[in-house]
Amino acid sequence: MKKLILSAMASLLLFACQSDNSEVAVGEGKIAITVTTSADVATRAEGFTLQTPALSDFQLLITGENFSKSWASVTDYRTDDERYTAGDYTVAVNAGDATVEGYGKSAFAASEQVTVLDRNRTTEVKLTARLANAIVEVRTTEMFDNYFPQSEFSVTTAANTFEWNKSTEQHLFVAAEQGVKIDCNCVRQTGKQETLPTQNIADIKAATRYILTYDLKNAGGVSITVKLNQTIIDTIEIENELNPNA
Repeated sequence: MKKLILSAMASLLLFACQSDNSEVAVGEGKIAITVTTSADVATRAEGFTLQTPALSDFQLLITGENFSKSWASVTDYRTDDERYTAGDYTVAVNAGDATVEGYGKSAFAASEQVTVLDRNRTTEVKLTARLANAIVEVRTTEMFDNYFPQSEFSVTTAANTFEWNKSTEQHLFVAAEQGVKIDCNCVRQTGKQETLPTQNIADIKAATRYILTYDLKNAGGVSITVKLNQTIIDTIEIENELNPNA
């Protein structure tokens, strides 16, 4: 009799486990999504403000095994309107395209992998969207501008070349995970033209601001120092003209 009872209990336990596994495999759950933005950028400078997109600017994409659905705006998403078969999903949001470069072309993005549970349970996803591209800026000091009253800079990426406009209030956004080079053609007070050596910034990272500063020293000779952020990356010696105003 005891063996019979134990056998029956074992069968019940086995059936219960099978039922639970079956429910996990075929059950459905919900995904609740919260999106915030971060304006944090490496190498910040005084007076620098990075505008973050509005929540309505973010597109939403949810993908899983044999599943893909998108929303033009994350604000269109309603947790109670959607059901997901239990399993693993990727939830991604983006505002702007990180591969599109140019002035004012910022892109923010975030993604996270989540597991949806069965029995109508809700899986909460909290995403923090950060800058997905990088910022490049060229600066010149007063000494440089006095010696070279005319200067033209260009910023070249893997896909584009941009003329640098010092007067613009917009930031130049470039794609990450690449190298960038900066060229300068300038004219001295005497009218002599100079083409300065190309400056290279390797390994551009997302959510980072790269500031290239051209300075000039004139003490017994003329030299240009180029700083990346606060670190000197090049010193350029140029021919000194016998001209007190040069």
